[in-house]
Amino acid sequence: MTKRKEKEPLFYIQQPTFQFPTIKMQETYSSKRAEPLEKAQMNKLIETNTKQVVEEEKEAGTKLQKEAIEEKLNENDSFQHEKVQDKLEAFETDRRKKEENTASAFRTERKPSFQRVKSFKEMSIMERLQYLMEFPKQLPPVPCLFIANGNTFKGFLNDQLNEYIEIKLLNGKIMNILLTELEDVKMVGFRR
Repeated sequence: MTKRKEKEPLFYIQQPTFQFPTIKMQETYSSKRAEPLEKAQMNKLIETNTKQVVEEEKEAGTKLQKEAIEEKLNENDSFQHEKVQDKLEAFETDRRKKEENTASAFRTERKPSFQRVKSFKEMSIMERLQYLMEFPKQLPPVPCLFIANGNTFKGFLNDQLNEYIEIKLLNGKIMNILLTELEDVKMVGFRR
């Protein structure tokens, strides 16, 4: 067996030294669970302030000082209560605005992308004839019943002129009917 000779690499690829950027992650967040926490924090703040005032009262000892401390306590309580109320109102208004913004995005009225077309039965005779004349040429013509003077003719609308319409009957004959004599046009379709 032959000994393998170690070869040096054919390409020397110099790799640059990278400086990775510092990543800043989310530091604060808010949620609906934060509401009770804020209320609890406000209550704790009020309690600590009242405790401080009570301690000051104990230290003072005199009646005048007690009255002054009580007035201060009442002022602090009302001031803290106003602060809490203001913060709660601000929080509620922000929450309502957010709800309205998200709800309004879902409440947008849907407008139909197409206009509703009358059904053939709802159209007048002239509208029916116009519809049959503008029927797409890519589709086969639709057989119809043309009722005039009590007679019924089954065929295809070939042409519409000023005074009469031209109908190609199913047997291949062409017939002209005056528009004034035409009583009704009904779409039939093919039957098997």
